[in-house]
Amino acid sequence: MIKHITLALVLTLSSVAGQALAETFTEAEYVAIFNGDDINKQKQAIDSLVLAGLSDPKVFDTLHAKFKASLPQAVNNASIDYSAWLLKGLAYSGDEKYQQTFNEIIAGDYPGKLKKYAKKSIPTLKQYKSWTPILSDKSQYAASETREVNVIANALRSDELELKRYAAKRMINHSLYAPHLLSILDSELKEPRLLKHEKLSINTYAYMAKALASSGNPEYKVTLEHIAAHSSEKKLQKYAKKYLKTYY
Repeated sequence: MIKHITLALVLTLSSVAGQALAETFTEAEYVAIFNGDDINKQKQAIDSLVLAGLSDPKVFDTLHAKFKASLPQAVNNASIDYSAWLLKGLAYSGDEKYQQTFNEIIAGDYPGKLKKYAKKSIPTLKQYKSWTPILSDKSQYAASETREVNVIANALRSDELELKRYAAKRMINHSLYAPHLLSILDSELKEPRLLKHEKLSINTYAYMAKALASSGNPEYKVTLEHIAAHSSEKKLQKYAKKYLKTYY
């Protein structure tokens, strides 16, 4: 149930401007954005926090201060929506100190929408407590790659199925086909160590296969052909066959 709620919140936050491409920012840029007054830019920044791999608490402290300052103005649909965005962004910190903020909103005299997202943010916060160390592990970063690519690479290599799946979806939705990421996907699909006869597992590897196939890179066609012919999961075989027809 927690995983279902967490994914729902992540997907909700990823729908800015009709799935517009998420920008990437430095930690200093995040702080400047959350200190500023450009609401659209702040929403874009929050969307990018989903896979930002941030370790600097100053970013989320600034976001928290902006949320607190927004509460007295949360009196109509637009202002309540803005506060809800700021609140949801705090969940991506994985920092337990913000649990108190969520609890205060749930227990206090605040609009229903804020209470709703405070409740949804609690399992997300717990999820990111385990995800953030994975995403921000710079010992795994490749010096030649951007932070965005390195963070997604860490997610793809992780043992967290839901995180791997979200990284694959991010690649598909934002056309992120860096050679480094495709190489990692190829390796993960050739040795699917977490593949089991379970819905989440099969679905995760299906999205990973789709991310690889949708790149259209002919180098990896053989990997998809192998999955289509030899995967231990028949459903994954069907997905691979579909992707081969669609992208090759």
